Amino acid sequence: MSIANKIIEAMLAEVERYKLELLLRYPDDLLVHDRMALARNAHAGAKFCWMVGDSHTHLARLGVHPKLNEYPTFLTNYCANDRFYVIDIARNGESFSLKEITRESFPSLSHTTIPYKRVGQANSFWLYKHESRVGTATITRTGTYEKPIYDTRLAVMAGTSQGDETVLEDWAMQSAVEMAGTLFINPRFTWLPPIEVALAA
Repeated sequence: MSIANKIIEAMLAEVERYKLELLLRYPDDLLVHDRMALARNAHAGAKFCWMVGDSHTHLARLGVHPKLNEYPTFLTNYCANDRFYVIDIARNGESFSLKEITRESFPSLSHTTIPYKRVGQANSFWLYKHESRVGTATITRTGTYEKPIYDTRLAVMAGTSQGDETVLEDWAMQSAVEMAGTLFINPRFTWLPPIEVALAA
């Protein structure tokens, strides 16, 4: 079983433990949408915040981008019986922990360290992790005025992990949102060959 499916099983166990009605009301939110998010983002060392209640589930990866780190601050005022968790995937990518935390401590997850930074402008930048390059993105607005398309060309450094590839895509998406001034955008991603580093003679 994949690590993403193992996490879903643990999440389902929490829904059952607290007799939440999520699976009766909106089962796809957990079984489809959260599963898809985990399949994409459940890489070695990844960290997530998760809030679940009778009619909602909200899952967000932390430590990737400042905007994503804001999610825990939005999710504490829905319903009185909501439950709050932090999910950590081990560095080997093979195990995880799902820990329940208090409503009061949940917003503090927004302070999760982000090792990534963008160097350049929203439409053309390098992404760094600590002091090493992850990859580059170039975004061009095409389409029509009414229906713009944000054509995004991405390339990672050779040897970059799959987890860092998804982070580059996340940063490109947030940069396109910054360019558009709205969350409702139509991005189109094109992955270019990895960038090889020339060795000194």
